[in-house]
Amino acid sequence: MSKMEALLVLAEAVAEGRITAGEFSTVCLPLYKHYPFRYPSEEHYRAATDLFYVAHDYDSANLGMPDLLNDDQVRQKAADIARRMRMLLQ
Repeated sequence: MSKMEALLVLAEAVAEGRITAGEFSTVCLPLYKHYPFRYPSEEHYRAATDLFYVAHDYDSANLGMPDLLNDDQVRQKAADIARRMRMLLQ
């Protein structure tokens, strides 16, 4: 498994409805914050960071702000990021 595959699997899981947006957020936020590897390129880092912000904006109620994204928006944005990640990993 490449270093970015864990994030790709997570993005695809929420995009395909295999996990909920809440489950995605619960896993994505700490995974990104404590990611043990260096990103191979700036593009890889940006894709991972974009995915983090999708999770962050969905879970913003836990930060005392209203949620900025709904479940459908999370799925769509994660699908877009997953496509970018898949291209980067080829």
